[in-house]
Amino acid sequence: MNNITTINDKSVKASEIIRKKLLDCGGKVTVFTLDRKPCNIVAWSDGLSFTTDKIMNYSLAYKFSVFDFIVDLLCEQGGKAKKGNAHGKEDKVGMGNCTEDTVVGAIAVRYWGKSYGESAFDPMFMIAAVLEWAGIVHIRRGYLELTAEYKALLGAKQL
Repeated sequence: MNNITTINDKSVKASEIIRKKLLDCGGKVTVFTLDRKPCNIVAWSDGLSFTTDKIMNYSLAYKFSVFDFIVDLLCEQGGKAKKGNAHGKEDKVGMGNCTEDTVVGAIAVRYWGKSYGESAFDPMFMIAAVLEWAGIVHIRRGYLELTAEYKALLGAKQL
């Protein structure tokens, strides 16, 4: 975890806040989904990525930057956005519940670089749980909302 130690303590970027909190926990933490199921989050040794036991048993990693894409979307939409999903046949990228104005759709397009019509993976339960654990969002039924505390960190100009 050598790269994870180079963190800007003053940063308001979601990725940096989460990396620091994870480092403070020794690189491992258990977060809880909306339905209170535990989800183990582990920092990868590159210091730039994390994984979970809930997605392919720790074999798929996400870069911490995924959280910045989500916060950007939430800010663009006044502090909250629909979660969306990519579960149904009609929920391809850009369609159904996987449009770019949803968190799942934004991850698919902005983070993974998917094109409209492609299939997407839906990590919402885990991503939302980490963001809530870090104090950045509140998980609501159907949407995520920035916390008042995180909005204050960002300042009014970014919302």
